[in-house]
Amino acid sequence: MHYLIILFQFTLLFPSSIGSISGTIVDSDTHQPLPGANIILIDTDLGIATDINGKFSLNNIPAGSYSVSASMIGYESQFRANINIYSDRQTPINFYLSSIILEGDVVKVTAGFFEKAKDGIVSTQTIGIEEIRSDPIGSYDIQMMVHSLPSVITATDQNNEIIVRGGGPGENLFIMDNIEIPNPNHFGEVGSGGGPINILNTEFVERIDFFAGGFPVRYGDKQSSVMDITLREGSYDQFNLDMEISAAGAGLLVEGPFANKKGSYIASLRQAFLKYVIKSAGLSAIPEYNNYQFKSVYNLNPRKKIILNIVGGNDYIKIEDESRPDLRGAENVEHLGSQNTVGLTYKTLIFEKGYSLISFGRTSSKWVTDVYSSSNNREGTYFTRDNIETDNFIKGDIVYKFSSILEFSTGINTKYGQYQVQENLSPDTLYFHYYPELDFSSTLDDYYSLINNYPDYNNYYIIPNPLTGDTLFNQGFTSNEDGGLWKYGAYNQFKLSLRKLIITTGIRYDKMSKNNTSVIAPRLGFSFLFSPITKINFAVGQFYQTPSYDMLLNPLNEKVLKHSYTDQGILGLEHLFSDDIKATLEIYSKKYYNKAISLSSLTLDSLDARLGFVDTGKGRAKGFELFLQKKFSRKWYGTFSYSNSKAEGFDSRQGKKIYYPWDFDFENTLTLVGGYKIKFLDLDW
Repeated sequence: MHYLIILFQFTLLFPSSIGSISGTIVDSDTHQPLPGANIILIDTDLGIATDINGKFSLNNIPAGSYSVSASMIGYESQFRANINIYSDRQTPINFYLSSIILEGDVVKVTAGFFEKAKDGIVSTQTIGIEEIRSDPIGSYDIQMMVHSLPSVITATDQNNEIIVRGGGPGENLFIMDNIEIPNPNHFGEVGSGGGPINILNTEFVERIDFFAGGFPVRYGDKQSSVMDITLREGSYDQFNLDMEISAAGAGLLVEGPFANKKGSYIASLRQAFLKYVIKSAGLSAIPEYNNYQFKSVYNLNPRKKIILNIVGGNDYIKIEDESRPDLRGAENVEHLGSQNTVGLTYKTLIFEKGYSLISFGRTSSKWVTDVYSSSNNREGTYFTRDNIETDNFIKGDIVYKFSSILEFSTGINTKYGQYQVQENLSPDTLYFHYYPELDFSSTLDDYYSLINNYPDYNNYYIIPNPLTGDTLFNQGFTSNEDGGLWKYGAYNQFKLSLRKLIITTGIRYDKMSKNNTSVIAPRLGFSFLFSPITKINFAVGQFYQTPSYDMLLNPLNEKVLKHSYTDQGILGLEHLFSDDIKATLEIYSKKYYNKAISLSSLTLDSLDARLGFVDTGKGRAKGFELFLQKKFSRKWYGTFSYSNSKAEGFDSRQGKKIYYPWDFDFENTLTLVGGYKIKFLDLDW
């Protein structure tokens, strides 16, 4: 659903028709500042060079939209399109330039609009904030936007979860400024990474690096994709206040400097008021939610900084008395959820060769749910949930570039997870209801009219259990678990950058005491420059993932679940038609092992998937993907993506032993997105 958004902007200065841009230019590998780099506004006479700390500030720019280039000898030039300059505002923009090896007397360094994530070899897309703003289908939501990529689908239009190459909704890693987030959405499900509304404020985002597979070893404990979100810093120049009002709610964002401009902050708070809109329409299901976000940066000196990030949200919904006899009371649901992430990071530039990050913090998620058959004093409650999951973490990363061709990176990650799983499901029978038949010309309105006319219709029969013959098809269960577990991770990676060849090779180690698992995952990737505009990319590796807490801690499991993992192989061709048009073609193979599956899928004892799990599942996914993108460099932009894939699970039941289509087996997907920019101020009328 698209909403009309009204944005009010206030500043402490009188309005004018000019603005400014400011930011930094750094080496993409080492994050070292690049003094003397050039910033130019294309098709204007405006430009500036960075200072000794790689910073720049270009003022007195007429309000409007521009393409901006950043260049320096020894580095690939980089373009950014559709950079908006606002009156009396400072637009932040940072560049990460990639170094090149200079050979011969004449070197031509071509500019391009396409950026690549650090150490990204295959299946990688980098998306800037201006692209997110101009995307017509993303609803200004960072997860919605990646749905247009060929690797990604979603289960429903009402949920922005991402399903990548046959994987499940809980196989995706979300990182924000080096801090992991369990699920960046309201109304998220246990063990999932999706929900209908994102809690992250897109105005905080600087760029997104999305990996659909074959990602580097610094990312662990997930086996399908990585969304690495880099947040911008607040304004160091002035105090700004923004208000946002839409059909979904209202939001407030403030930013500004502190400590004599050695630090900056940016904060937002958003509150939904859908209940006031929906009640007037006579509907009973009213989602309520709010979210908050805060980022503060304090620069100890030009080479050291402290970064504080806080993000969280609360949600509530109550569904009651919808008069749906076919649901047999399941329409009476009350749900309360919350999540919060706090992280502190200390960043240091190491000599002139690299940088280090030390982060620690805590994430917490809570789900409280009651399902009941009658709203009269909450009678007949037959399912309850009161689950809490937290992770206390500390992690460290070091990137060090020994020379222009050799780089080494290493890191460690320690987590202490605390959990409380309290669930109760009452035993129940399985009913089949039947009503007077409708003819083929009947409409959906006829169906609803029928069930409204027969609210107490009792024509049904009970389906007996085919194995036991009794009428309690669902035996019910009670889960009451709490405690803690330790998880450890470490990695080492070498990157070799030659004139036409880039090779990354690394190894990752993960250990968890709860299931006594220690795993080693090797990964290898290379990118060969076949010509100045064509690359051949390849990656292969293993990717392990811890079972979600609700699966791992189920008391009905036959044994403790091991880590699931995938073996992945990806081969791609990348061709640059011009500085703003690029095509990629990739084929991939992805095989699943030790996947947790419900015991009910192996027998007919129950239809409830929570009644115990085993780690004997396996599956496979393979396919090819074509992605063509035109950047918003001039007046029009667009993407064309097509994927042909096959995702299958293995049926290990006695007498079966065959592969079958998985839940997210979408064989053919095609997405076409485009836009054309009209500058109305340039028109005579």
